[in-house]
Amino acid sequence: MSGLSPSERTALRRGQMGLVFQNADLLPELSVGENVAITRIFDGQPRKRALEAAELCLAEVGLASLRDQEVHKLSGGEAQRVALARSLCREEIGLMIADEPTASLDRANADMIADLLLERARSRGATVLLATHDPAVAERCDRTVQLQLVARQPTK
Repeated sequence: MSGLSPSERTALRRGQMGLVFQNADLLPELSVGENVAITRIFDGQPRKRALEAAELCLAEVGLASLRDQEVHKLSGGEAQRVALARSLCREEIGLMIADEPTASLDRANADMIADLLLERARSRGATVLLATHDPAVAERCDRTVQLQLVARQPTK
């Protein structure tokens, strides 16, 4: 990536990478469905088709009934699932980076979301880079790397 120009790096991130942050970062002026559809709309897809795709993605995370909901009325777990639906809605993604995507979810929803994320990545030939503190989520991954903080002794 270091050999790419800033605009080329931006195009690569926008076109090939999906991001799911610990904070859902939903746009408050848009409905739940519009928040999911927004990346497809930015990619030039007609609004109606983007919203139809968003509805399917919301159904996958169990939130189809909230399509027209205002985002400020969502629980933390619902908002996180909407953010995941937004990322999964972009089919051309080769790398999904997810920071604690199940942290604010109950066990049943965390399992469902972890399975969905990993299954969708595998079916698309994509890679998931997932940070988690949840051993049940980590066990679902093909490969895990455990990071530990090592305290350094002060030098004299």
